[in-house]
Amino acid sequence: MLPKILHNMEVQVQRSTIISDGGPNAPAVPATEVPLTVFDRFASNIHIAVLFAFASPTPANDALVDGLRNTFKHFPTLTARLGYSLTHRRPCILMGGGGGGGAQVVEATVSSELSDHLPLKPSPELQRLHPNPGAGAQLFQVQFNRFMCGGLIIGFSVHHRVADGHSMGAFFTAWAKAVRGAPIDRLPVYDQSWLKPRRPPRCEFQHWGQDFIPTTPHHNVLTKNVDPSKITNILLKYPSDYLKKLKAKVDNKFTTFETLSAHLWRKITIARRLQDYEHTTVRVPVNGRARLKPLVSDDFFGNLVVNAYPKGNVKVLIDGGLVKAASIIHEAIAEIDKGYFQSFIDFGELHGEEELVPAYDVDGNLLSPTLEMDSWVRFRFHEMDLGGGGELRSFLPTWVPFEGLMMFLPGLGEEGGVDVFVTLLQDHAELLRQISHSLD
Repeated sequence: MLPKILHNMEVQVQRSTIISDGGPNAPAVPATEVPLTVFDRFASNIHIAVLFAFASPTPANDALVDGLRNTFKHFPTLTARLGYSLTHRRPCILMGGGGGGGAQVVEATVSSELSDHLPLKPSPELQRLHPNPGAGAQLFQVQFNRFMCGGLIIGFSVHHRVADGHSMGAFFTAWAKAVRGAPIDRLPVYDQSWLKPRRPPRCEFQHWGQDFIPTTPHHNVLTKNVDPSKITNILLKYPSDYLKKLKAKVDNKFTTFETLSAHLWRKITIARRLQDYEHTTVRVPVNGRARLKPLVSDDFFGNLVVNAYPKGNVKVLIDGGLVKAASIIHEAIAEIDKGYFQSFIDFGELHGEEELVPAYDVDGNLLSPTLEMDSWVRFRFHEMDLGGGGELRSFLPTWVPFEGLMMFLPGLGEEGGVDVFVTLLQDHAELLRQISHSLD
């Protein structure tokens, strides 16, 4: 295979294999259909790719692959495949039966030192460090990139319809334990007994048009696209000391996420040069595990997320200051309570046999004046410990050719805090860099 060049490092693919939970000699089992829930169908129909960089020493590839096989035994949906159930008349996960399942594992070498490329910074070339999601049908794909020093960058790509970020954080933590030979003490929960519509089902909230897009011929969808080369990704670092100052400006009345989100919502609105009369919206994913009653197990594996939609007039947002922006976000998130989740479940019962197209899938690649803010701080990604003494040195999403996303990541350095991955048009990103840490 031809080498792939990335910032003066040569990435040479050595081997690509498909593995399953039971190994090559596992007996075949009949296919089982697991219908996608309304929450699964609300998730983006794409792979989400992330990169983990570990300093030397790290376990051998064989140990990493054996750990995957042992972990997949408890997370079987990750080695399944997407299909359509004629019985239930809706998309489903097909487990067993052969025909495109398993996980893709790519092993590669890099002819440079890992330290030459740390900390990882957003770059289109980062896509070379994980498998191309469009190249195979596997829902779970991983690439092990070995450096001359023994360092390792692991590139994961996982389909969002199978699991949300909370679930994948649990998987990565479990896999790291399996690699170390430690027991997986928190097993995933697949029970969906909480997914009960009311009788009769009813929707108190407007999910058509906001969460899902009607596919009727008379419904026009405004899709905005721009040349991907005009979009850039940047990483902004907010140390713990800075966050304390920022929260002091709102008298510590709001969470760190609400405060930093409000700060960046205002700064990005300025950087985008939006007009005073315009309106801007933020999509904020909200985890339902702790909001449904009775509570859903924190170990539930799958998707259980809906969006809050804070909205604001540009002039009000800027003139009202940080407190106003934070209060808008706080109030919108608070409205996503058990009643909202129950309405969402009932919507799935009423419209489950219809084509459900989430708003994500018709956005185009230009969200402005909308933003999406995803917090990965509590997903336990930063807790991965593969053993051998090599520490996690960097964690980053891969390059995203899509404008309007923000991902909050745990700061790994001594300063702690939060790193924020932002995707914007290049000229807007340059202005954001200049004003991103101003406390005004």
